[in-house]
Amino acid sequence: MKPAHVGLIPDGMRRWAEANGATLMDSYRLGAENVVEFLLALQRNGVHMVSVYNLSRANLARTSTELDAVYAASLHFFTNLLPAHFDPAETAVRLHGDRRLLPDDYVAAAAELESATTGSSFHINVLAAYDAMDELRAAHTRAQAEGCDISAAFDIPTVDLVIRTTAEPLLSGFLPLQCQYAELMFLTTPLNELTPHDIDDLIAAHRGFPQKRGR
Repeated sequence: MKPAHVGLIPDGMRRWAEANGATLMDSYRLGAENVVEFLLALQRNGVHMVSVYNLSRANLARTSTELDAVYAASLHFFTNLLPAHFDPAETAVRLHGDRRLLPDDYVAAAAELESATTGSSFHINVLAAYDAMDELRAAHTRAQAEGCDISAAFDIPTVDLVIRTTAEPLLSGFLPLQCQYAELMFLTTPLNELTPHDIDDLIAAHRGFPQKRGR
């Protein structure tokens, strides 16, 4: 069965920069471009939603040098890459996380893209300044206000497959409730060296994964 919702944890850009004599700016920019290739490959494979882990709230404690590289790559992602590769009438892009903790230009670029993308065929969630406890608190408040079960109050639905582009077997706080029964793939090939064919192979491998969800 093909996954309807894939989680992507793009990781390893610092190590790739060190190993290849590249700057952090160049590594993260290339990473943003490869995330787009990843998204296009997933869309081609019939995936309907992808949640991309851009920054956890804990990541905001990193050095200004690294955060500047992440933010610059993210602006390139929002203002150039996504508009150039995805039809706004078919795609919906949404930012999830505490916007108050992010730079104004980052939030403005994301908000503009959210307004411009009105489709329903392919959904891209970007998690930035994200913390699972914040998400849980917000869902609890919404469930109480709307009189619904908390499971129906989350903005992001269940994840079928999580792909992390480093070999460390960690979710690092990525959508823990939505990933209860997701298949987890931890790659030895860095994001900046993945090809669309590699992604096709990952989806093909997932099709054989037992979708029992605890049953």
